[in-house]
Amino acid sequence: MKTAPTARTAADGDPLTDLMPLDPRVRTLWWCTGAAGVLPLVLVVVLIDLLAPHPAPTGLATAVFTALAAAAAAAIPAVRYRRWRYALRSRDLWIQHGTLWVTVSVIPYRRLQFVDTRQGPLDRLFGLAQLVVHTAAPGTSGRLPGLDAAQAERLRERLAEVERDDDGI
Repeated sequence: MKTAPTARTAADGDPLTDLMPLDPRVRTLWWCTGAAGVLPLVLVVVLIDLLAPHPAPTGLATAVFTALAAAAAAAIPAVRYRRWRYALRSRDLWIQHGTLWVTVSVIPYRRLQFVDTRQGPLDRLFGLAQLVVHTAAPGTSGRLPGLDAAQAERLRERLAEVERDDDGI
């Protein structure tokens, strides 16, 4: 007889059933930045293809490289988006990201020093923001990119209030 799947729980017994994804608009932002990063490489390949002598037909290297780069620039943001999750639990902020190397950060509210929101020009264009939480210990800060700007501000204010509330959120 099969049993029903159980909810994932953390080491402290806190359920991880309310895992939140990033805002879907972050995929478009990542696609744009990926395309911007690939474009200079494509231009270099075009120049090499046109100017360097080689046995392949002119344009073949450019076409192959452009197709591979476009496929990577299209696929990577979709995979990244599926792998980012976070949860506001009773005593901590839980963040997971990564595909090949998965990172799970658990940041106790009592360790928070301050909380920032950041917006670059592309973040503002897409209506997104990053939430950055800082702790006293080096290397233990956390970052949540690709949140709706209003949501990021609400989370920032909610986490900032935790300092006065020892019972958590």
